[in-house]
Amino acid sequence: MKQVEYEEAENRKRSQANIILSVNNNQEVMVFPVVPEINVSKPQDNTTFETINNGTMNLIGDEGLRTFNVSSIFPCREYSWLKIGSVSDGFAYVDFINRWRSKKYPFRIYVSRPDGREWFNMAVLIDAFDFSVMRNGDIKYSLSFSEYRFVKVKVS
Repeated sequence: MKQVEYEEAENRKRSQANIILSVNNNQEVMVFPVVPEINVSKPQDNTTFETINNGTMNLIGDEGLRTFNVSSIFPCREYSWLKIGSVSDGFAYVDFINRWRSKKYPFRIYVSRPDGREWFNMAVLIDAFDFSVMRNGDIKYSLSFSEYRFVKVKVS
């Protein structure tokens, strides 16, 4: 690859969206090698009820916990399109997720937009982690996340 093409490819990797998963105040941080499509669900606990004169009414409730799923691959070899800061050892991601889940720590996920601006940065729990090794050795995975809210206790 020519130097100009290489620099353009590197700039594209830097400017695209990123997913970064960390734990315990950045004690350990993993940059996802591939940024998959992310669909976020943000429920709200609204209440509908029937009245005598006005028919059906709706009361605005509190926002619920955000949830989202991601599915992609953790590569097990070096590819030219891997995100900067990611690793090409797919099992490092599997071990990271399993190790911290077993310790019962919440994770923090940071997701940036393609222009580099923050999309969201929140504490999460991993509700489900499914993975399999593909024929080429890469790891196909699916992760289900839910927002985690730290308990705030007022001391009087």
